Amino acid sequence: MTSNTARSGKASSSQRRKGIRRQLPRPSEALWATIRQPQVVYGTVLCAVFVALMTALAWWAQGTRTLFVGELIEAPLVNLVDFETEDPQATARAREDARKASPLIFAPEQAYLDRMKASIEGLPRAVAEAKSVAEVNEQLVNDFGITEEHLALLHEFANENGQPDPKWNRWTVIFINTLGQREPVLSTQDFQEFATTLNKAILANNAPSESDLKTLPLDKAVELGEGEENLSNLKHEMELLARRAGFPRDVAPIIAQRLGDDPQPTARLDKRQTQEFATNAANAIAPIRHVHNRGEVIALPGDILTRNQIDQYDESVLAYEQTAQARTERALFTIGVAGMAIGICVLLTVYAVTFYPRIAQNSLRLAVLLTLVLSATAGAVVIGVELPSLTVLGVVGTTLIIVIVLALTYDRRIALFAAVMQSIFVSVALEQGAAIIVAQIVTAATMASMLREIRNRRALIRASMVTAIVSAGMFIMPNLIELPASSGAWRVVLTNGASAFAAALLVGFLMLGALPSIERIFNLTTGLTLSELRDPRHPLLRQMQQRAPGTYNHSLQIANIAEAAAEEIGADGLLVYVGALYHDVGKINKPDYFIENQAGGPNKHDKLSPAMSLLVITGHVKDGIELAREYSLPRVLLHFIESHHGTTLVEYFFHAARTKAMEEGEVESVEEFDFRYPGPKPRTREAAILMLCDCVESATRTMNDPTPSRIEALVRSLSRKRLADGQFDECPLSFRELRTVEDSIIKSLCAIYHGRIAYPNRQESNSEGTAPAQPETVSA
Repeated sequence: MTSNTARSGKASSSQRRKGIRRQLPRPSEALWATIRQPQVVYGTVLCAVFVALMTALAWWAQGTRTLFVGELIEAPLVNLVDFETEDPQATARAREDARKASPLIFAPEQAYLDRMKASIEGLPRAVAEAKSVAEVNEQLVNDFGITEEHLALLHEFANENGQPDPKWNRWTVIFINTLGQREPVLSTQDFQEFATTLNKAILANNAPSESDLKTLPLDKAVELGEGEENLSNLKHEMELLARRAGFPRDVAPIIAQRLGDDPQPTARLDKRQTQEFATNAANAIAPIRHVHNRGEVIALPGDILTRNQIDQYDESVLAYEQTAQARTERALFTIGVAGMAIGICVLLTVYAVTFYPRIAQNSLRLAVLLTLVLSATAGAVVIGVELPSLTVLGVVGTTLIIVIVLALTYDRRIALFAAVMQSIFVSVALEQGAAIIVAQIVTAATMASMLREIRNRRALIRASMVTAIVSAGMFIMPNLIELPASSGAWRVVLTNGASAFAAALLVGFLMLGALPSIERIFNLTTGLTLSELRDPRHPLLRQMQQRAPGTYNHSLQIANIAEAAAEEIGADGLLVYVGALYHDVGKINKPDYFIENQAGGPNKHDKLSPAMSLLVITGHVKDGIELAREYSLPRVLLHFIESHHGTTLVEYFFHAARTKAMEEGEVESVEEFDFRYPGPKPRTREAAILMLCDCVESATRTMNDPTPSRIEALVRSLSRKRLADGQFDECPLSFRELRTVEDSIIKSLCAIYHGRIAYPNRQESNSEGTAPAQPETVSA
């Protein structure tokens, strides 16, 4: 019986457990529900776009970035494959040499030569019938200088029919051809070209077409000068030439006289043909190629790159990219960069949504964060690729922009984390070493450490100056480890340091000018803006001073107390100070309904019902919000105005309403909820501090004898009351911080409401025989 009962109990228990397990949500269902959340979907899309763009950016930089003249080499550059390249300079030199070595081309003056030939050939026939010189044509006598002796010699070279002897014709042809092709008569200008050029040639005049033109080497030329001496020399040269052609010694002067009588060049420099020959000779030179072996060193660490080294490296890279190995490495690089982009995106996203709930709750904030990092990375990479000499300037500048914007938007932790992620990816895309990454991170950390708060313009300028000095040192120091002892290397290193220094200063001044725009875009309130808002000359504070002086003094008192308390726990003292100045700004509309502005006059609430007085008192919160928006106060200050009373009870009018209702017998009609402020409760430590300071300062002013012990008891009591009422439930203020805030408030109030010593009056002083004293009190 017992065993059956136990078995049935076990069975029922097992069934219950199975039923409970069936009712529990399955892990896969929970995971699917999480994935389907809008924030997760939008975040995934944003990350995918971020990774794709970052990968494309690095891929583009890898294939586009080039070296630049004057770059300091940190790692050796070598050829990765065997290849041949044309040497443009050597080829150009060889072709120029061929161009200069090509001959000058002289073209015969064929018309003049034909005229001379006809004149010489026909001379024997022309004088064959003449018995004396008188019977010869006068022009012919003058042209040839014929004498009686010459006439007798010429008769010997004419046959019975009066035709020239064949020998005479042969000698004439030889003489004319020599003048046109071997030893031409040249003008002075052409003769100067001829005399100063090594190779000379003359075009044959018997080619049927221009394509069949042939050149003959030109051995000698005769200058056709001016003056009797040059003419005599020309006749002498022509006489010698005639004798070499075969004419007898006595006849040669006749031939020379004919050319001397009508001296003209027998050939001229053909510049067109000369240029064509030179061009053809240059084009005939084949390109000179050099063989580059694999492993050949292009540049060593410490070298300052020259144009020739860059060209050789580019040729090596181009040859290597044609290989299958290069394509494989390119694909692997893309995969690796994509993986790195995924890792950076995941780290940045997880860090942001884990430690910053505002980002986790709003996908737009995550989009802005990723866009900022992507934009800064793109700027650095584009500058590094298109303007490689300004790489340091671009890298440092974009990193510092991320630091400043995120430090102002959120805090320094996420600013430094995002800057580190961006620096790593930029270094990978631009193939920079670890030293550059370290220099960037140290630069970013320096700027972040200097941006704790910006209360004035000098703070940002000081941060930029310190960062510039540190950045310059960090970009100089790594190069000193392997710095070669050369002036060029020192120049490059110092240039990098100067670029880093200039980038930090430039970004600092740029962000200083862009700070108002950044505040509007990201809805920020920096210390610089808060410092401007705490100025007593602000229009809203001026109105408070004039229309509600008691409220202004009350706000100023609270501001000092709250600032000291905030700084004790590491909160933003400047923010709480400015928030305290404006928290009661709504009282400007009805200042006489608040006790601090009545100056001992009649209380206007005496004529109002408790419910109406409640509307007036709680209405100053709504009026304050409207005034703050009218004067464009930052949104962060609106929370101080709306939450400085939280949802606390307006006790005075609540009890007045209860008393009146008891007299009328309607106690149940008065609800405590109806006499509470609309809220909200403080959501920040600074707002909570202001709430506590506000109520404590007001209560302390009503004390008759504010001794330190009574002030401490009052502060502890009001603090516990607010805590028990749940006013601090929505703010991150811890119990330890609350205790520290209480101690600070007590210390400040005791310093304000310290004890005083009353001096004896005039009568008491006279009775004791002392000097009379003025009837006043002074601070103890």
